[in-house]
Amino acid sequence: MAMKSDDSKKRGFYTASRFPNRRGDDWQGPVVDYKEIELLRKFLTTSSKMMSRKRAGTNSQEQKALKQAVKQARYMALLPYSSV
Repeated sequence: MAMKSDDSKKRGFYTASRFPNRRGDDWQGPVVDYKEIELLRKFLTTSSKMMSRKRAGTNSQEQKALKQAVKQARYMALLPYSSV
């Protein structure tokens, strides 16, 4: 079976950065803070699980920062560990 030229092209998954320049170009700090509860809830499912990178549209650096922020917020009892 011959493949068309369109099918042979590799289609990548493109997502724009979810947190572009949150505090300015020269600021080197966390992408997201554990105190931003409403923002963190956008990246949790209804069962309080973290969304995947592909579903959330984040890159690896942002996903690691989100993971740390959610862990800190759960430890401080700002977010639940589960939805039950």
